[in-house]
Amino acid sequence: MIELVLSSVPIDEAPAIMALAPFYEDQRPLKGSVGLIDWRLNGKISDLLLKDRINGQLADSLMMPSDGRLSAKHIFIFGLGKNTQLKPEEFDSIFPLLIKKIVKLKSCDLVMSFGDLARDFMGWRSLLRSFVTSLALQHGRDNYRVICSENTKWVQEAKRRNMDFGADVAVSYA
Repeated sequence: MIELVLSSVPIDEAPAIMALAPFYEDQRPLKGSVGLIDWRLNGKISDLLLKDRINGQLADSLMMPSDGRLSAKHIFIFGLGKNTQLKPEEFDSIFPLLIKKIVKLKSCDLVMSFGDLARDFMGWRSLLRSFVTSLALQHGRDNYRVICSENTKWVQEAKRRNMDFGADVAVSYA
């Protein structure tokens, strides 16, 4: 079962074990959720980029402690490749790579934002459905709690539309 929580609580304040911070190889300075997380960590992610420990290529990843600077205990950084070359439909092949890594980390409680990856509400909805479908198909036997820290307007619109993500997905709003 997947517990999907659509929330307008900022990613750095959402109560989860792991914060997922996807970022693009060709986007500097860091923006969105990963930029906020980097700021909360006093530039640790930027330091890692400067030292070439990570670079943002597709599936490039790193797990690090939040050191109490976020509500989440751990931060999982995941490279998405080049933003300039990435089309929205390509996330259907990226999400399985991401989910395999999440499963290996054995973290069933995470917070992330799809708003950083989408241009509008419909794109956000499509990405969210793709991620949840991928998670359910690959690891439907496990229980996951995914908090989506999103734009307040998009959370309200999802609630108004009573968005459905499948039989094995329980949606709540915070």
